[in-house]
Amino acid sequence: MAVVGSRGDVQPFLALGSAMRERGHEVRLATHADFRELTAEAGLEFHPVPGSPRHYFESPEVIESLRYRSPATRLLRSLRRPPNADAKAAAAGLAQLQSRLSSAYEGADLVVGSSFNRNIFLAAEPETPWAMVSWYPSTPTSAFPAMGAPSLPLGGWYNRLTHRISRAMEWRMTRPIVNAYRDDLGLRPLGTGTPFAELERRGAFLYLQSPDVLPAPADWPRGHMLAGYWYWDRPDWTPGPELVEAVERKPEPIVLSFGSLWPAYPPGSLHMVADAVRRTGHRLIVVDGPSQEELPDDVLRIHDADYSWLFPRAATVIHHGGFGTGSAVLRAGVPQVVVPIFVDHPFWAARMAALGVAPAPIPAPRLSTTRVHDALIRTLGDHRIRDRARWIGPRIEAERGLDEACALLESWVGDRAGNGTWAR
Repeated sequence: MAVVGSRGDVQPFLALGSAMRERGHEVRLATHADFRELTAEAGLEFHPVPGSPRHYFESPEVIESLRYRSPATRLLRSLRRPPNADAKAAAAGLAQLQSRLSSAYEGADLVVGSSFNRNIFLAAEPETPWAMVSWYPSTPTSAFPAMGAPSLPLGGWYNRLTHRISRAMEWRMTRPIVNAYRDDLGLRPLGTGTPFAELERRGAFLYLQSPDVLPAPADWPRGHMLAGYWYWDRPDWTPGPELVEAVERKPEPIVLSFGSLWPAYPPGSLHMVADAVRRTGHRLIVVDGPSQEELPDDVLRIHDADYSWLFPRAATVIHHGGFGTGSAVLRAGVPQVVVPIFVDHPFWAARMAALGVAPAPIPAPRLSTTRVHDALIRTLGDHRIRDRARWIGPRIEAERGLDEACALLESWVGDRAGNGTWAR
């Protein structure tokens, strides 16, 4: 297995790897050194790859891009750049990553990668059977528009058009990088037409979503399916006494987690949220948070937590909209306030509001004490939001996404070897 990204990206692979290991498979995880200890905790073989998500999100360029530019502005700036700008440098980085991944793939019967590995599969054309895991639904469909496109009442033709446009823009930006690396490998360059449909015919695609959150479109092709949420529970994790005392005190605490993206949030975000929580009469528990900021005495900071233990003990969870954190809150059966900032976060924030388990999202650039306080008053006082969250929690808990994913992957290897067929 191979995954690059934040802990929220990596943790589902820890869950999948643990489940596959329990079924008798040998599992190797190629990921950043930041997650070496977690990989060992999951009982998986660790294989390092370059880069650090924490360093990435702490870089001034990334912070400036996420903090002060809207998604549309970031897209327009990227489109104004020459298509071949920095392609050789980016290809060199891709080659370094691919070199490490190639050594991780040696002897494997199956390679499972994240959606961020798509360019690697395009560039290197691995012969080993492979499957891709994605946090958001990118397969074209008439059921809903592409991520980032406005949702308009224009029907299926419009939704499919947004997927075509989205893929064309993505390929315009990534094609020079992929072809520069393919040139180094002695492979023919790929043309201007998007290659994603052809790629998708060669592998299995698993989307980590519950059908209760986003039903699978009827027009998805064979091999593209919802695999439910994958949870990695940590039976050996124990909370510290200060955390236990905080969650046992009434009223229940409010939890804040912005994952690896803390540096990209506006300055003073932590204190804005702390002030808003204080006005509700609840105590705030912060998972990580900016280390350089001093915390008020009534705020507890923790650096690690098993969300399956912590979130059910919270009155509300405030988070960034990552699919992993959002799914953990859904499973806990508590309301949420979403402050999206990056990539798929706005998509999932809108879904949480549509499900009725959260008020309208607060875009990160518009974060303020007043907006957070107003959202908390709704989650704490609106019985419809609380009832909806309590209703969906047991349904998510009862799903067996990991079991189905393991069976699917085993059947995919058999199918590719000519010894089996798809499980479904």
